[in-house]
Amino acid sequence: MELQFHPASPRRPVRTVTLSERGERILLALAASGAALLLSLWITVPSAAARALRRERAAELVRDTADARAAGGDLEARVRGLRDRAADAGSLASRVAFLYGVPPADWPRGLKPESGLLAPSEPRALTEGIARYAAALDHAAEVLEGRERAAPGLAAVTPSVLPLTAELVEPSAVFGPRVSPWTGAEEFFDGLDLAAPAGTPVIAPADGTVLFTGRVAPSPHSRLSRFGTLVVLGHGPAGGTLFGHLGRLDVRRGQRVRRGERLGAVGNSGWAMAPTLHYELWRRSRGGLAPTDPRFAVLDRKLIDGALSLERMLATSSPEPGETPPGL
Repeated sequence: MELQFHPASPRRPVRTVTLSERGERILLALAASGAALLLSLWITVPSAAARALRRERAAELVRDTADARAAGGDLEARVRGLRDRAADAGSLASRVAFLYGVPPADWPRGLKPESGLLAPSEPRALTEGIARYAAALDHAAEVLEGRERAAPGLAAVTPSVLPLTAELVEPSAVFGPRVSPWTGAEEFFDGLDLAAPAGTPVIAPADGTVLFTGRVAPSPHSRLSRFGTLVVLGHGPAGGTLFGHLGRLDVRRGQRVRRGERLGAVGNSGWAMAPTLHYELWRRSRGGLAPTDPRFAVLDRKLIDGALSLERMLATSSPEPGETPPGL
């Protein structure tokens, strides 16, 4: 075996050493011993260092893990909060679209609860869904703005607020099928009963004209006579609204009123066992006027849980519209 030693300076000559067979065996043995020593050090020294640092590193890891989990939980909470706010905005926009008479074909499909954009539970997928939902909300805003440009007075005459000023308001009967508390028979309830303190001001939910005040003459077939003292407002293309069980009237027939203007006060006239406001929303459609759920027109309070699609609201109406409010 020949070994060459190259000096650092190119001016110095290369040294050559020739080993005999015995020398080769000695060199290999020394190399093996050195390798074994290095391997031993490579294993034992880091192990010793790891044992020395284990407690400190473990403590740091625990702290870092806790911080990461807290940050992750905070991120997930924020994403869920964004999802809830997006869903509320979509429901609100869809209710405005319903009140404005926007056709379903013109409405963003992404706002339908069935689209599933807000359904994922994994933060990354949910974030992507929220971004797509936000784009659908932008499109919805453009549709609604276009509707208002086409009919400049539509927003003013569209019922959109709770017709009561009280903070303590409790729905006691809602739109839909029920068993009549008076007759015990099955019936379809065409309005919304709101329990409120006696004397609570009843206000106009939109601009309109007073079409009727007073009571409907009792008859076996008159459901409106059960609601005692009434006020009926006409809202032009937006339909009409009815307010019953009033204890006081503050408007007269033919009077023009603005949104928020006082119509009367809560009472228990008619078939009311306690102070209650009976509220009905009659919407214009191709088949004429028909009652629908008044909660769709309450945009300043949350009276309905869950998301609402435009199609669902359009399908919500009395199967057999009964007695039309006088004047409508």
